[in-house]
Amino acid sequence: MNNFNRIAPVYDSLSRIVFGRRLQRAQALFLDQIPSVDASGTGASVLVLGGGTGEILTAIFARQPGCHVLFLEPSARMVSQATRRVLRLTGPVGITFRVGDEKTLRSDEQFDTIITPFVLDLFTNETLQTHFIPCLQKTLKPNGIWLATDFVNTPVWWQRVLLWAMIRFFRLTAGIETQQLVDWQQTLRNAGLTRHAQQHTVWGMVSAEVWSH
Repeated sequence: MNNFNRIAPVYDSLSRIVFGRRLQRAQALFLDQIPSVDASGTGASVLVLGGGTGEILTAIFARQPGCHVLFLEPSARMVSQATRRVLRLTGPVGITFRVGDEKTLRSDEQFDTIITPFVLDLFTNETLQTHFIPCLQKTLKPNGIWLATDFVNTPVWWQRVLLWAMIRFFRLTAGIETQQLVDWQQTLRNAGLTRHAQQHTVWGMVSAEVWSH
């Protein structure tokens, strides 16, 4: 099981040393696709799964201040940092923090938008195909969208070395499952999802995408 508790205090600093603020900008690329209201006319429901220290929350509420967010993160220390970050936002925000993962989602929870920022690349293809993606699909409303931002395989040698080193580092420090970067895009297609938009960023190492049923 992934557990980023050990590196939560330095996670953002490590990210900025290697990538600057490129990862934060990448995960915010399609946030304007979040609907302003749901079918009943109330604020859209948004699931952020694996949001880390919560940097993405500032961008979400800047674009859709009326949405209702469930911030679901396995690391209690990450959730604590995200909670403190939200306290600094101006104005009321609709957010629920929960320590857990996709297995802790209730059967009656449904979302207009699911956001998985740098999460799919943590798992093996088998886990994505047989467990993770089906669990989230059940919670996505019929007209909902899934915003996925993750690392992708690249032919550039130094980028492949960097991705290899990152996977080894997070296997040691956070116990991530995968030993190599899988083709998560094809796995989403195999699950019956359709991609509507895509943008490569971070020197081509990251793809931000919009998917739906």
